[in-house]
Amino acid sequence: MIMAKTILITGGAGFIGANLVRELINQGTDPLCIHIITEKNTNLWRLTSQAQLPIIHEMNLENFAGIRSLVHSIRPHIIFHLASYGGFPDQNDQKTIFNVNFLGTVNLLNACKENGFNCFINTGSSSEYGRKNEPLKESMMPEPVSDYAVAKVAATQYCLKESLFYSLPIYTIRPFSVYGDYEMPTRLIPSLLIGGLQSQPIKLSAPHYVRDYIYVQDLVSLFLAVAEKRPQNSFIFNGGSGVQSSILDVLTTAQGLFSHDLHGIWNSQTPRPWEPTTWVADGSTSLHVLDWQPRHTLAQGLEKSLAWYRNNISLYAHFESLKHAQQHNAQS
Repeated sequence: MIMAKTILITGGAGFIGANLVRELINQGTDPLCIHIITEKNTNLWRLTSQAQLPIIHEMNLENFAGIRSLVHSIRPHIIFHLASYGGFPDQNDQKTIFNVNFLGTVNLLNACKENGFNCFINTGSSSEYGRKNEPLKESMMPEPVSDYAVAKVAATQYCLKESLFYSLPIYTIRPFSVYGDYEMPTRLIPSLLIGGLQSQPIKLSAPHYVRDYIYVQDLVSLFLAVAEKRPQNSFIFNGGSGVQSSILDVLTTAQGLFSHDLHGIWNSQTPRPWEPTTWVADGSTSLHVLDWQPRHTLAQGLEKSLAWYRNNISLYAHFESLKHAQQHNAQS
């Protein structure tokens, strides 16, 4: 359990961030000690069921003066930096990708350095590695093949430079394919599980595409392990399961949770310009340095996710309403 007076979480209303907020509160952290930064008019649907919300600040990370003023006022001990842009197909504005992911990280870290802190954790991406033919290890040379990955590499390297040059507790976690509670319904696993619950056809890409899928609660536990242990000689950690699964593997595993057939429509989703043949985390650093490893297999994570979606399917009603409205507008 983290012992800190003040925690700052950027992207705290997002998928991973909201799960982190909930876990901190579940562990006994006072919600009034948790500050989250969101964009203006962010939908807080992932947090609204909390009995008490954390303190919410609407702030643009590109605004250094604003970030500096906020950090000086709240003086966070632990910073979880999860805000990002570019991880979804419709987030393709190049300037915004670099401003949010790189400049935003530089601004936040520089502001936090002025006040001092116990731990700063940046969120990178497994896409930083690029094309490899073996399990992905933190010491590998990054070979990014997208603007988003380039921006994430730049942020990771800046954080590493700062940690080494100034001997500061600054770390980067590289999540792989995270799934679980509160994920956007357009992603693979929510599409499978919600489609299965509603007996609807599920649009899929190609069966042989591979990823390393990690249950969100396992990734959250990695963030907390880094914040608690703050190692002195390792600064980048993979957030993966260590198991590579194809989309067909995921469909087959999910199928075992239903009494009726899941109706997948293959090749109905546009693939990325490139698809890896190997995409799996080497978890040895996290295990040896932090004594951390994921607790859930894909089957266990999908089972927990299905139970959660079954009990919280109503949260996704507004996405259906939005989709229908967009379809109506497109036909008008």
